[in-house]
Amino acid sequence: MDKKNELLLRVYVVLLMFILFALVIAFKIIKINVIEGEKWRAKAEQNLRWVEVDATRGDIYTEDGKLLSTSTTFFDIYMDLTQASNENFNKEIDSLSYYLAKYTNSDRSRAQWKQLLVKKREGGISWNEPGSKYYSIAKNLDFFQLQKFKQFPLFRRGQYGGGFIVKDKTKRTKPFGSLAERTIGEDRENASKIGIEGYFDKQLAGVKDQKLMKRIGPGIEVPVYDPMEYEPKKGANLITTLDMGIQDIVHSELLKAVKKHEARAGTAIVMEVATGKIRAISNFKLNQRGNYAELYNYGIGERSEPGSTFKLASLMALVEAGYANPDTKVDLEGGVKKFSDLWMRDSHRHGLREVDLKTAFAKSSNVGIASLADRYFNQSNETRMQFVGMLNQFGLSEVSGVEIVGEKTPYIKNPNDKNWYGTTIPWMSHGYELELTPLQILNLYNTVANDGKMMKPYLVSEVYDENGKQISFYPKVMKERIASDYTIAVAQELLEEVVKSGTAKSLQSTFFDFAGKTGTARFGYADKDEEVKRYNGSFAGYFPAENPRYSCIVVIYEPKVDGFYGGTVAGPVFKSIAEQCFASKKNLIASITDEEKPKLASFQKPNYSVGFSKDLEEVLKYVGLDYSESDYPWSVVAPGEHSLQLKPKKVKKAIVPSVEGMGLRDATFILENLGLKVESEGYGKVIAQSLKPGSKIEDQTIEIKLN
Repeated sequence: MDKKNELLLRVYVVLLMFILFALVIAFKIIKINVIEGEKWRAKAEQNLRWVEVDATRGDIYTEDGKLLSTSTTFFDIYMDLTQASNENFNKEIDSLSYYLAKYTNSDRSRAQWKQLLVKKREGGISWNEPGSKYYSIAKNLDFFQLQKFKQFPLFRRGQYGGGFIVKDKTKRTKPFGSLAERTIGEDRENASKIGIEGYFDKQLAGVKDQKLMKRIGPGIEVPVYDPMEYEPKKGANLITTLDMGIQDIVHSELLKAVKKHEARAGTAIVMEVATGKIRAISNFKLNQRGNYAELYNYGIGERSEPGSTFKLASLMALVEAGYANPDTKVDLEGGVKKFSDLWMRDSHRHGLREVDLKTAFAKSSNVGIASLADRYFNQSNETRMQFVGMLNQFGLSEVSGVEIVGEKTPYIKNPNDKNWYGTTIPWMSHGYELELTPLQILNLYNTVANDGKMMKPYLVSEVYDENGKQISFYPKVMKERIASDYTIAVAQELLEEVVKSGTAKSLQSTFFDFAGKTGTARFGYADKDEEVKRYNGSFAGYFPAENPRYSCIVVIYEPKVDGFYGGTVAGPVFKSIAEQCFASKKNLIASITDEEKPKLASFQKPNYSVGFSKDLEEVLKYVGLDYSESDYPWSVVAPGEHSLQLKPKKVKKAIVPSVEGMGLRDATFILENLGLKVESEGYGKVIAQSLKPGSKIEDQTIEIKLN
């Protein structure tokens, strides 16, 4: 055979081998995809699956932008010790062990880390040792710590090259701690959600997404893709009506009162008269350890006999029906009177006989109010229905509809009920044989302050999602008018008289006038044994008396020491709240002084704000301001010629940064991640810090002041 034919033969042989090889590959492909397709697809599905992923829960804010509740993301680090190649593992295990010894909370030394990881790897490769594919390295890392771990030897090769596995989780945090804690609510996994978190759970939770997970062992699944490359959807944000300045006042004053009187519980609510916006609500209950905490929303969920604060409704019913006016005479009979077979007593025997209705109301005479109610509303079933009809007219039989799950429905008897007695009218007239929540009582007082227009109490003013879609809630009128102008004017006059000459005389303020009514409800009313009698003390009213801005109710449940009357235990709390609100709110001062001269409307761009760039961009986009985008994680908002500029805010390792202009959340996040312990005072934006910017960080505590 000549050389040419020999060469051709070799070419044909090689070509034939390639063809055969290609045919084998093609056959394998057909076999895997067609013949055995179902088998392999089923096997793949056993190890890979799509799982539902919760969206990042939305944030809750105050109207002025203070953060009330947010989701903070933390990361757990695991390692699949069988993933790295022998070459890479042997080359980088020493360095990785060094960093793990230095940056994890473990007490293991570098040598111990190396010994442990090598042993786990050998066990995983040799006999599939449990845990070798999902070994826990570190837990609860923040974003900056995670970025550091991602740069470690082996870990920087990722999940499939170095076995680096990241599992993210979120935790709900409240920057203001226990302020309005029960009202803001809880996002609980194994129990029903409460408060605003519960009522708006669907909006806050957002739309679920899907994530591809891979099974790497019995009961162990890891994300196929790096969680940092996956951006989950976000739930809607809420803007509440809460004012944290007022909330802080209410919280502090109520806590002092329940402690002083060793009460079982207490609640206080402040509402804006003209709109129905709830500006503050605090609740305290004595827990099993003897401490007071926000464990239950008494202001909305606790229905009880209100006592004398209900006399306002009885007074208004008498006046509205045309049966009485402030000068109507009534015999107080010294403070003791028998109705049918039951004795009724005033708070003490005063010896007074015939007085006018104005005096009887100011002195909170049970006998006086009950006598007039009995005289005019207890003569027939028709007049009894008239009384109950008046209460319905005043909105007292309706729930307020506030955005909190669990509001109790008012309990008001009907004359046709089996438990209606001959004594029901006189006892109902001064706040017994019926039950309402503190908020429902407050709404009546708020309506009187608002000249008879009943507003719906509400806690959330806006809901907006990540796409900018917005739902706004505006003040809503429940009843345009609950009574005549005359009835409302009489109610206002007599509520002021309570403070001028009646049971709240000792509560008068030197700064302004307010109006209200004391209330004391007694359990076991007919029982002569003083040991079984318990009391709730309350005060409801509004301030200032002229041009009222806020209404407020305070209830102290079962005080044990230093008094139990409403004027003693709840009235001082109301007064203190009112005076501190007066001192802190310029518009309150303006409402009782000369009218300010009108000012021209103006608009000013914010000139100094510092924070997380994405948050700043979201806010600026939301309010419709032009701005330049930032590529840095932290930015300073500065005015430009035609738009706002997001200038980079650089944070250096081991160097104290300036956090002035930041909110509490952002400032704390940066400082704690640099290794500083943070103590804060006040709320708002940071105006001062104890450590000088640019100085070296050395295991210190930094104090920041906010305003």
